[in-house]
Amino acid sequence: MILATLVMLAAPAVVWGITEQKTGTEYPDQITIQMDNQKVTMNATGVGLREKTFLKVDVYTIVSYLLEGVTPEGDDLGVALCALQQPKRLQLDLRRGFSREKLINAFVEVIEKNYKDTSAFADELETFKGYWTRDARDGDRIIFDYAPGAGLITTLNGQVLGEIKNPKFAEALWSVWFGKKPANDGLKRDLLAALGS
Repeated sequence: MILATLVMLAAPAVVWGITEQKTGTEYPDQITIQMDNQKVTMNATGVGLREKTFLKVDVYTIVSYLLEGVTPEGDDLGVALCALQQPKRLQLDLRRGFSREKLINAFVEVIEKNYKDTSAFADELETFKGYWTRDARDGDRIIFDYAPGAGLITTLNGQVLGEIKNPKFAEALWSVWFGKKPANDGLKRDLLAALGS
């Protein structure tokens, strides 16, 4: 199994470079992770907050990273980022608890809005749904790491839940935040902000 592990940066102190404004949640604007026995440096493309209902209940903060020196191209940078075959990461930090059914549906419903036909990754979607065996909890950290060849690695609170090789599924998962019909248009813009979108 190929593990993607956060590696401490060589600098004497971590410099926080990107902040979600409403919650004040800070993330480094650059990280170095270990992928397939290689150190990979990634830059943040943006940070955002997922809110639900008219009451603006905080659900999670999220930060997106992409391989240093790589920029998606096209009329829709989000869609281009979904399809980009380069190392990339999404990190979600949950700010409330909710049922496993709501967690699964939050992914599946948006994927199905972006894909009329999910047959290219149907088996992988079922595998992914099986990762979530308990309700989501306030403070949970979910990380999705993708690298061409290595595939998609899903981690919950530092524990690897599984590895999916099919790049079509990784593209579909990224569509939840970056697709033509993302979970939230404003969140999509926030997650692309560092790319000039």
